[in-house]
Amino acid sequence: MVKRQAEPAPGISYPVTATFMVAVFFLSAAFIASYVGGLHAPHPHRVPVGVVGPPQATGPIDATLRRRGETFDVHAYPTPDAARRAIRDRDVYGAYLPLQGRLLITSAFGPTASDLLRDTFTRTAAAEGKALSVQDVAPADPGDPEGLVPFYLVIGWIVSAYLVAAIVGLYRGMAAATLRDAVVRLAAFALYAAFTGAAGTLIVEHGNGYLSGGPWLLTGIGAMCVFAVASATAAAESLLGIFGTALAILAFVVLGNPSAGGPWPLEFLAPFWRAIGPWLPNWAGTEAVRGAVYFDGHDLTRPLLVLAVYAAAGAALFLLLAGRSNRVMRFPGPPR
Repeated sequence: MVKRQAEPAPGISYPVTATFMVAVFFLSAAFIASYVGGLHAPHPHRVPVGVVGPPQATGPIDATLRRRGETFDVHAYPTPDAARRAIRDRDVYGAYLPLQGRLLITSAFGPTASDLLRDTFTRTAAAEGKALSVQDVAPADPGDPEGLVPFYLVIGWIVSAYLVAAIVGLYRGMAAATLRDAVVRLAAFALYAAFTGAAGTLIVEHGNGYLSGGPWLLTGIGAMCVFAVASATAAAESLLGIFGTALAILAFVVLGNPSAGGPWPLEFLAPFWRAIGPWLPNWAGTEAVRGAVYFDGHDLTRPLLVLAVYAAAGAALFLLLAGRSNRVMRFPGPPR
């Protein structure tokens, strides 16, 4: 019996295969460059901090901090209550009360910013002949001392979002065949987003006890993250085919994760990642989760608006491209 030699699957030529491999190579190189470039050397840049008291007490502190160049962005507050409100609204990472030798901080963002403030104002208080007392007005959860659980929770939501959009695109076609098909897909994404948001909340809050916040608010934030990224990925695939999937990975993984302010707050990242972070769902989701868990839901407007823009723009573009032939990297499939 003569064995037939295996033949390559028809439909995709060697040049096209090589193109895919080159694209993946550049994507992997970008991944390494982005993570190393964004996270290898955290350095404070205009870290917002408050100084509390009358001008004659805060003026010398303000002048001393400003002499440190771009390290701090100093805000003056008349009373401790005003400073606490600013911390809860995430306008500042902490506030120094020179008349009392007291420092208000929040460890919810992890130890990086709070340690910087503690070290800085320990020296300041010592120069004034005082021993610094520290009050953590928004402490991290005992199960999350590094403040990283919100970041990893959002990563899980976002990874699942672009994966589900990519899988549906591979099996159902990158662009929806009809408007009805597009509506059905978006409805499926919305249902998937609700379940995924709830699952993430159950895991981190009830399953492991890492976070303790409003479960319904967390679930809603998770659903927004997932739907925003899934619909944006589907829109990119409708427009660019398989390269739309690569674009989603570039935006939401290669660039999005290092610029989300997870291991380090945004003000400690390198300039490029610090600039793009607030415009991506990774940062928006992480900020929204932190706000819900540690800051009583204060100041969620901007992160939720970013997520809403991605969701609305992605869904609208996906609907607009329904039924249109996608000719970017279109190649014939195997014969039926």
